[in-house]
Amino acid sequence: MPQRIVLDNLGFAFEERLPSASGDPIVFVHGLGGSIYSWWAQLAACEADGRRAIAYDQRGAGLSSKPAGPYSGGVWVEDLERLLDELALERVALVGQSVGCMVAEQAAVRLGERVSALVVIGGALRWRPESGPVFEERVRLARAGRMEEIAETVARTGLSERCRVENPALHGLFCELIASNDPDSYADWAAATAVAEMTQPERLACPALVACGELDPVAPPSFAEAIAAAFPNARTAVIDGAAHWCHLEAPDAVNRALLGFLGEIAT
Repeated sequence: MPQRIVLDNLGFAFEERLPSASGDPIVFVHGLGGSIYSWWAQLAACEADGRRAIAYDQRGAGLSSKPAGPYSGGVWVEDLERLLDELALERVALVGQSVGCMVAEQAAVRLGERVSALVVIGGALRWRPESGPVFEERVRLARAGRMEEIAETVARTGLSERCRVENPALHGLFCELIASNDPDSYADWAAATAVAEMTQPERLACPALVACGELDPVAPPSFAEAIAAAFPNARTAVIDGAAHWCHLEAPDAVNRALLGFLGEIAT
């Protein structure tokens, strides 16, 4: 069951597995529309592998407080740093998805040796210019309370066509995950996501894994290659047959890549 912590008068929900396990904890940072629950398969895999793992709801998402915006990458990074401090996490591995990749990357650069590894899934150094109108439309629809329309649109890029046809249960639950977001908070999130970017990737001090879905139309394999080229020490992993939310669509493949990478750099 998620726990709750108060940071600067805001409540943050988090889920923790194996708090007494040795080794660097793994902290998961969700993207637009995500929550603790979108990392459920990764938390379970970490627990089965004997690793301490923590996923949290960022401000404006899931079970955390939803203060009025505007939000920004800088605000999310500060929240993450405060969370690490409050939980007394001296050294961690960070895992981000979509815009959560940008939050995790910025935090890793700022925290330096305090971050032992970075994993980004479906990320970008920055979004394509043509993404601007897409995010503007998300803001408009969310302000109008039309979250169900957003959910169906996001599902078409978040999950592959094959997955939507062959796994209608996941498709339905994915739509529910997105549609259940608070409309005003989602609008603030979308506006902040539109201008988010990775900063000073050349200063990243830790090893990195840059993963993406083979069929991701939002952050395709070419984006992963560009990120890996910008990091001093990085490798890529492409998840076959999966789209933007590959950690939901192909959790076993993502978990193998994630835990395999962390296991290698720890030896």
